[in-house]
Amino acid sequence: MIITRFAPSPTGHLHLGGARTALFSYLFAKANKGKFLLRFEDTDKERSKEEYVESILKSLDWMKIKLDSDPVYQSRLVNKHKELAFDLYKKGFAYACDCNEKTLTKMREEQIAKRQKPKYNGLNRNRNIKYEEGMVLRFKFPLKGVSKFNDLILGDIAINNKEFDDFIILRSDGSPTYNFSAAVDDMDMNITTVIRGDDHITNTHKQINVLDALGATIPSYAHLPMVLAESGKRLSKRDGAKDILDYKKDGYLSDALINYLVRLGWSYGEEEIFSLDKLTKIFKLDHVNSSPSKYSQDLLDWYNNKYLNLLTSEELILKVKENSGTDFNQIDKGDLAISLLAKGANSLNQISDESIYFFEEPKIKFDSLNIDTNKRKLFAEFNKQLKEIDFEKISIERYIKEFLQANDLKFPELGKPLRIILTGKENAPSISELLLILGKETSLKRIEYSLDD
Repeated sequence: MIITRFAPSPTGHLHLGGARTALFSYLFAKANKGKFLLRFEDTDKERSKEEYVESILKSLDWMKIKLDSDPVYQSRLVNKHKELAFDLYKKGFAYACDCNEKTLTKMREEQIAKRQKPKYNGLNRNRNIKYEEGMVLRFKFPLKGVSKFNDLILGDIAINNKEFDDFIILRSDGSPTYNFSAAVDDMDMNITTVIRGDDHITNTHKQINVLDALGATIPSYAHLPMVLAESGKRLSKRDGAKDILDYKKDGYLSDALINYLVRLGWSYGEEEIFSLDKLTKIFKLDHVNSSPSKYSQDLLDWYNNKYLNLLTSEELILKVKENSGTDFNQIDKGDLAISLLAKGANSLNQISDESIYFFEEPKIKFDSLNIDTNKRKLFAEFNKQLKEIDFEKISIERYIKEFLQANDLKFPELGKPLRIILTGKENAPSISELLLILGKETSLKRIEYSLDD
C-alpha cells in the first residue's frame, strides 16, 4: 500500500509551497488507494508553537485534505531516536566526536584557504573515541562510490560520496538532528513515498544512507521543483507566500485554491478545471513538470472567478455572509444582485466591497460628474421616459437602445454617468441589469436626486 506523509515544522503558518506539497502527497496517496499521514517535526523547542500546529491543521482542513491517522509529533519520539542513534554507534555506523568549536572553526578556515568545500574532515572517524556526555555522534558516511536514487519526478540523481561529510546525528545536548529523526520516522511510519520540495535533495541522500544503515526499506522519493515569484525569485509574502488561511480571509474558495495549486507544475492534457474528487482518481507524479513553476496572482484570480460563478446564488449569499458579514438576503432581488457581481469578481471580499450601492444610496450630484451641463435635460428626459416602461430586462434594454438612437448618442455618453449616478462607481455591472435589480423606485430616486439642485 502507498503511504505518503506531509512533515511540516510548526514554526510558522502553512504557506503556498507547503500547501502544494501536502496536496500532491495527498492526491498521490488517494489516486493509489493509499494513506496520507501528517508528521509535525516539532523538535525546535524555541520556535515550534501550538498556534502553528492549529493553524496548519485548520489550513489542511479548509483545503479538504483529510488525514488517515492522527498526527505524529516528532518531539514525542526523541527517546526512540536517541536509542537508535546509539545503536548505530555500537554497530560501527556512527562514532563519537569531541571536536570543540575552536577546532571546527580552524578546520573550516584551513579548507577555505585551500579553496576547498568547508566540511567536517573526519578527524575522529577512526579514533574509536568512547562516547561521553557532551560529545556528538557523527554518521559514518560512505567514503567511496556515489549516493543515488531514482526520483519519480526528476529522474536519476547521483552525488559522489566525497561531497558529503560525517554529519551529526546526535548533538552535544543529546538531541537528535533533523536528517536522522526524519529518516527514523519515515521508517517507523512505513512511508513508501516521500514527496517534498527539491531543496531537500541533499537531505534525501543523507537519509537514504541512514535508512540503509538501519536495515530499513528505502522509500521512493519525488522532489517538487520550487514555486517562484513572477519575477523568478524566491516567493516572498508579498508575492503570495502568505498563510493559507489568509487566502480564505481574502475571499478565495478552497476549491479554486486547490485547482490553482495542482496546476503549479502538474498538467492533464488541455484540461484546466479539476474537482478534488476527480484529482484523487487521475493524479500521477509523471505529469509533474521537472522545472520550477511561477506564482501568478492573475491566474489565481481567474480560477477563483470561475469557481465563484459555479456556485448558486444561495451558496454565494451564504459564503459572502460567512466571510464578510454582508447579507444579500436583506435586499430585494439579492440573489440577482450577488450573481451579477460574481460575474466580474475575483473574491468573496470583492463581491462584498462592490455591493455597497445595493445597500446604501450613493447620493451623486449631477454637477460632480464633470460632463456638459446641457446633458442635464437629456438625463431628465431619460428619467421621465424611464417612469413609463415596464421594469423587465428586455423592456429596459429595448428602451435604452431606442433612447440612444433617438438622441444620436453613443452608449458611453449615457452609460458612464448613469452608472456613477446609480452606484457611485465608474466600474460597475451592466446598466440594464443594475436598473432591473435596483428596481424602478430606487433607480428613479437616485437619478432624481442627482438632477435636483
